[in-house]
Amino acid sequence: MHKLLMPAFAAGLGFAALAISASGAVAYEFTGAFPGGDCVAMARTIPPSKLWYGHFTGQRQWGTFEERIQTRTVEGCFKSKAVCDNWLYQWRSTYQYNFWNDYCVLSNQPRPRRPYAG
Repeated sequence: MHKLLMPAFAAGLGFAALAISASGAVAYEFTGAFPGGDCVAMARTIPPSKLWYGHFTGQRQWGTFEERIQTRTVEGCFKSKAVCDNWLYQWRSTYQYNFWNDYCVLSNQPRPRRPYAG
């Protein structure tokens, strides 16, 4: 039996549902991609070394007949790894193809990005 937890995220971070099974495992439910938090604004109230930095690059089919490929790169900061992981799940669900270089890291200095190889 699953219980649904519906955390609301402040600062326009969006809304997501987490399902927790009897064994305690967490599964994310797709609720829509949402922007990450503004790292500069969040660093004013939270030490940068305590923020989770998230980065995502992925692709999806797009257009009237889905004849085009759209690439998207987004990044943001989060108060916890769970919120960052949920954010990645939402973007992976929206841009299902060739997602690479997506990660969450506890750091005030994000890892350098690899250039997209095509």
